[in-house]
Amino acid sequence: MQLSWHYACHLNIKLHYCAQDRVYQDALACGDVSQLAFEGDTLIGGIICRLEALPSGTAQLYIISMGVLAPYRGQGIGSKLVEASLAACQSDPVIKQAVLHVHTANTDAVSFYERLGFKLRETVAGYYKRLDPPDAAVLVKQLQVENAVGQ
Repeated sequence: MQLSWHYACHLNIKLHYCAQDRVYQDALACGDVSQLAFEGDTLIGGIICRLEALPSGTAQLYIISMGVLAPYRGQGIGSKLVEASLAACQSDPVIKQAVLHVHTANTDAVSFYERLGFKLRETVAGYYKRLDPPDAAVLVKQLQVENAVGQ
């Protein structure tokens, strides 16, 4: 299978998300952190992220949504999408971590992100309004390690 990778912000493609939704406009303005995967001309997966400033003066990558079409799952495409987004942050020392919310009932997704080095920070009760249970796991991966004192 020959895959091609594109930065989502460089494409004029209408995904199932309306391009006029503010959240997705903001994500596409963040550069290479949002990615799309194609097989030929077929869009088979994507990750939509945004960069968020933190009160400490640092920033974090927030993963808004990530998905791969069912027939292409289990082939490493989702991992490559996440890794590409994380790699886009490596050259910016201000971006210290990646964060996302996952429905607690979606144990496959929780396991997927844990395999990529994400750790459970907390569970937020009542995060989702239309899901049962309505709780979200907050998963975090540290991207930039602070220099040790004295180095």
